[in-house]
Amino acid sequence: MSAMKPLLLSAILLALGNAAFGQQFAGQNITMIVNFSAGGPTDVEGRVIARHLPKYLQGVGSIVVRNVGGGGGNIGVNQLGESSGKERMNIGFLTWNPLNQIIQEPTLRVRYNDLKFIAGMRQTSLIYIRRDTAPGINRSADVARARLFRLGVMGPSNITTLRVRLALDLLGAKYETIQGYKGLRDIDTAMLQGDIHVSTNSLPGYFTYAKPNLVDKGIVMPLLQFDRADVSLGRSPDLRDVPTFYEVYKDVWGKDATPGGERWQALRLLTQLVDTMYRTAFMPPNAPAAAVEEMRGAFAELGKDAEFIAQYEKVVLTKPHFVIGAEGERVIAELANVQPSMVNFLRRYIEAMQ
Repeated sequence: MSAMKPLLLSAILLALGNAAFGQQFAGQNITMIVNFSAGGPTDVEGRVIARHLPKYLQGVGSIVVRNVGGGGGNIGVNQLGESSGKERMNIGFLTWNPLNQIIQEPTLRVRYNDLKFIAGMRQTSLIYIRRDTAPGINRSADVARARLFRLGVMGPSNITTLRVRLALDLLGAKYETIQGYKGLRDIDTAMLQGDIHVSTNSLPGYFTYAKPNLVDKGIVMPLLQFDRADVSLGRSPDLRDVPTFYEVYKDVWGKDATPGGERWQALRLLTQLVDTMYRTAFMPPNAPAAAVEEMRGAFAELGKDAEFIAQYEKVVLTKPHFVIGAEGERVIAELANVQPSMVNFLRRYIEAMQ
């Protein structure tokens, strides 16, 4: 009987340890920092997640969403990365811009590698164009013969800006860039008003605003979807009727044509980064390790939550695809492995727009 006492004591201590490990957030005020303004696609997704995530964080009744827009998303990232001790349990739900870290953009004061990675969300993104872009757009390849048109973007070093510019350049399109918009919703509004002709978005932004207000009304048409990291995978299951960049390129330049050169290499690099994780969730650098593990576990459970998935699909009009653990960490680690020659090209390409 006495031999059983050490085993019983060990079991009790282990149980107490596991209970404490799973209650890192109990009694804490948890804030979710969203790095774009209210009403945009990042905000819409973040609020659905914030509504359901407390179910998997012991002792948490709700999560408050704080929109910290501006600076192309960098202000919100900086605020998360510079969290004080009392803010160390907060979480950021971000449309991240890894390009800013690659080129060492001065407005990004923190490194993604220094934040505590929680999860990513895989999403396809696409470009769309006004049908009345002269002399008229009836199919995607028509962009190559269109007269000078206006592309609306946020800022020169925004990763969505570069992806669209690189794609249009490779297709031989003629355009001028109108920058300074605060978010993609503002750009869509400008497109609706006829101020610009071309924009881009992720699937949530496209399905919730661009499609019903622009595409379904015949004002714009989808131009292309960015190829997935593995080009051979073809079109996204969520966009079966929209050609990939690779398809449009061959339609413009010939079926045997293959893109190449620095612009193509840059487009492939940026696609590999954001195809795997378009949205990201991080905790501050000073977040306790046990809290990070509990939050990761909560996101893993959220990805299996039928109620959450149903509401996300109802609001965002596409299914959530979480990236948890090693796969996401590998993407972040790759930011330090970009060749200097590519970094120099990206800097020159951005400077040419400024």
